[in-house]
Amino acid sequence: MFLRFDRLNLIKFRLVLSVVLAFLIAANPSLADPQQPKPLRQGELTQLLKKGGHVLIIRHERTEVPSREDDYSRPSDDCRAQRNLSIAGLAGAQETGVVLDAVGIPVERVISSPMCRSAETARLMFGVEYETDFRLLHHDPKGERNMDMAESEMRELLAEIAPGIPNANIALIGHSATIRRVSGLWLSEGEIGVLKLNEQGEIAALGQFMGSDLAPLARLNLSSRE
Repeated sequence: MFLRFDRLNLIKFRLVLSVVLAFLIAANPSLADPQQPKPLRQGELTQLLKKGGHVLIIRHERTEVPSREDDYSRPSDDCRAQRNLSIAGLAGAQETGVVLDAVGIPVERVISSPMCRSAETARLMFGVEYETDFRLLHHDPKGERNMDMAESEMRELLAEIAPGIPNANIALIGHSATIRRVSGLWLSEGEIGVLKLNEQGEIAALGQFMGSDLAPLARLNLSSRE
C-alpha cells in the first residue's frame, strides 16, 4: 500500500517538474540552448553598456488598466484606437531616461514601434529624435501578420542594424511577444533587455534590468556632480 502511494507521488512529482521545466524553457529558450551565455550580473551589464556596442531591447512602459483593446484596422499611430501609457508609465519612461544618462550609458540611435505606447516611451526615455519602424510592431492576432511574420521582420531589422553597432548602443522599443520570440527574454512593461549581435545579426541575450535597478548608482553619480 505504501509502495503504491510512493510511486504515485513520484509520478505526480515528475509530471509537475516536466511542466515547470517546459514553462521555463518556453519563457527563456537560453535555458535549453547551451550556446546562449549565462545572464550577466547587474554591474557587468552596466560596464558593458557604458562601453557601447549593444542593443537595448525595451518593452514599452506601463499601460492603462483597464484599457481599450488595440484596433488593428486603424493606423498604428492612431492613439485613440489602442492601449496607451498610464501616468505611471509616463513617469517611468522619464525616470529611466534620467537614470541611463546619469549612469553614463550612451544611446546614439533609437528605433521604436510606431504604436503610440512605444513611440511615447522612446520620446520620454531618450529625449532625442527617434525613428519608427513597422518591423517592431507586434503581431496582429486577427490579421495576416502572424507571430512568425512579426518575428521574421524583427530579426531582419536586427541583422540590418548589426554592422553599425560596434561603437554605440542602439535602443529598440517594442512589444513583449516578439521580443520574447527573438531574444528569449520575458520582459515586464518598461524593462530593458541587453543583446549582443555579431555582423551576421546572430543574437546573444546577456541579461535584463529595470531602470530603477540602477537608481542607487545614478543617485550617487548625480550627487558627485553637485
